[in-house]
This record gives sequence, C-alpha cells and structure tokens, in this order.
Amino acid sequence: CDEYQQGVLTGDLCEDLCVAGRVEYKRCLYYENGKKVMAASWRGVPIVLKSKLENFSSYEALALLEYQDAAGGAGGEEELSPLDVVFYATLEIKNSLGLETGTNLTLPRLWGQKLKENERTYSRAELASLWALLQQEEYTFLRVLQDLTQHVAKILGSCGHFYAVEYLAAGHAWDQHIFSLEELTLSPSPSPWSGQEKTITAKDMVPRVALSFLEMVKHFENDFSHRLHLCDIKPENFAIRKDLT
Repeated sequence: CDEYQQGVLTGDLCEDLCVAGRVEYKRCLYYENGKKVMAASWRGVPIVLKSKLENFSSYEALALLEYQDAAGGAGGEEELSPLDVVFYATLEIKNSLGLETGTNLTLPRLWGQKLKENERTYSRAELASLWALLQQEEYTFLRVLQDLTQHVAKILGSCGHFYAVEYLAAGHAWDQHIFSLEELTLSPSPSPWSGQEKTITAKDMVPRVALSFLEMVKHFENDFSHRLHLCDIKPENFAIRKDLT
C-alpha cells in the first residue's frame, strides 16, 4: 500500500485494499519461500489473494522502462503504446508458458482488441504491475484460459504483484468423495416440468459433477493448439463452484 500511494504499482484492487478498507484479511492459507496465499473478503465476496514472491521489488523490472530512464527520458509518466504492451506481454507469456506465439496468439488477440477499444497509453505503475503479474506462471495460465473456458478459477482483480481469484470449495483426500456435497449449499434450481423450485439432491449432484469433470478433461485434451500438462494432481488442487462446475 505504501508503494501504491507512491505511484510505484497499481491495480483495480488497490483502492479498496489500501484506501477504502473493503478488503478484509481472513487467514493465511500458505506461506513458504516468499510465496503468500491468503483468504480474504472483498466487498463481502470471499477471495484468495496470491503472490509468488513477497515483495514487488523481487520481480524483474520491465527492461524497456529501465532503458527509457537510462536514455534520459522525461521520467515520471513514461508511456508505451497499446501495441508495445501487447508485444511485450506476448513475449513474457511465451517465455512463461513455453508457447510459440506463432501457433497461439489467443491472449494477445484478446488484449489487442481491448487495447484498441481503449485507445490509451499505460502508465509506469500499470506496466510495472502487469509485468510482475506476467512473471507468475499461475496468473498467466489462468488469465490466458479464463476467457476460453469455465474450467479454471476466475481472476477477479489485482494490486501490484498480488492477484485475487475466486474462493472455491476445494477437494480433499480423506473421504470417499473428492468433494463434500454437504458443503455445497446450493440455491434451488427451477424444475422444468413444474415451474417450481427444485432442490438438487445428492443423487442428482454426483452425475452432474462427474460430467463436468469429464467435460473439463475432454476440453483440455482437445480444444487448444498447445498441449496442457497438469502436474501435482491431487484432490486439493481441484475445486468446485456452487453450480457444480
């Protein structure tokens, strides 16, 4: 928050986190070698705040900004064009995920369209924050895929090097079921034949969860121009939404 106030970093989460007090810390979920994962509440919505490294300064700086400084630029508010942003983001994604930009331009295309619509340049704080986020493989992976599939956790916002993802019920290994159906307090869904609300029973839930899981596997296996390798497979690394996705 000190760095946000100084204009070093920024993000759509910063104002609520550092000024308005709308982000409430709940508990630490993981902390090792600088990696931090925290449960929090953002405007009443449960989220998970994550960063691969503890400090913003631990991330590699955007070389172009340093070059501009060394070249004696105007300083303060150096700006890059939208095309520059797309180009450098594409290179970082390629390095981070091992994708060939010639065969997978999905994210640059999406971002390119959004940037053209905005038709604006980006401040040093925005570029530095984006660069820190793109150096985190999980952020990049989720950001690439969240526009293409419902089977990854949604990124809800960020502040500097920390990003917020939706809080979901995780799987566990100590029961016969991966997911505890009792924990999923489902809103009743309309019954197509009666027009009245019908509460989903455990008998209905199990096949819906199984079909969604199979859909995810088929989707990841067949629908991308690059092969996905899921590592560290264990129940705790899968999650479920209230709609049984």
